[in-house]
Amino acid sequence: MADLTCAPGIHMARVGPDIVLLDTAADRYSALPDLGEEIDPAPDGSVQASSAIAEALIALGLAVPGRPTPPRRAARPPRRELVPEPSREPTAIVRAAAILVASGLRFRRSTLPTLLGPVAHGIPTEAGERLEPLVAAARAAWPWIPLEGECLQRSFQLRSLLARHGWPVDWVFGVRTWPFAAHCWIQLEDRVLNDSLDRVLRYTPILTV
Repeated sequence: MADLTCAPGIHMARVGPDIVLLDTAADRYSALPDLGEEIDPAPDGSVQASSAIAEALIALGLAVPGRPTPPRRAARPPRRELVPEPSREPTAIVRAAAILVASGLRFRRSTLPTLLGPVAHGIPTEAGERLEPLVAAARAAWPWIPLEGECLQRSFQLRSLLARHGWPVDWVFGVRTWPFAAHCWIQLEDRVLNDSLDRVLRYTPILTV
């Protein structure tokens, strides 16, 4: 088996017998059916492949020789979910809504590579128990926000809100096959913040930012 690294912007995951690819520059998923025994991708961006397959992956621009330096970010396996009490703080909801609206507008003007870029973090003003009220305020504000989006937009918005308050979270993208589906969510350590644990466990992570 040859040691490879996913090419820049390319991410791979093995789902059963298949390999799923995400090209972030093209904002496109594709699949290599029945090659799960020939290609073994890891969350850190490393890939092991048989010599013939390795040559093909390199020729197609999907991988480069060698191990990743540095390794890519990988989320911890999710084991818990956050279920906050409904927010009853109007001021907190309004403040969250303002950030969600602003980040929602950025979302609609941006490409996927831009959305996945680094995010500036504020300085936490209080201890960790402030996480739950922030998420609760976001959940209360979302139904009132125009142009409400699906998982990609909501995860981007929540990541922006939490970053503003100093929370370094993981934005996790996952895939499944037969039928194919892609999903994403926000995680802090092993806790899912904006989805149910049961749902995200149906997906194999392919990218974490």
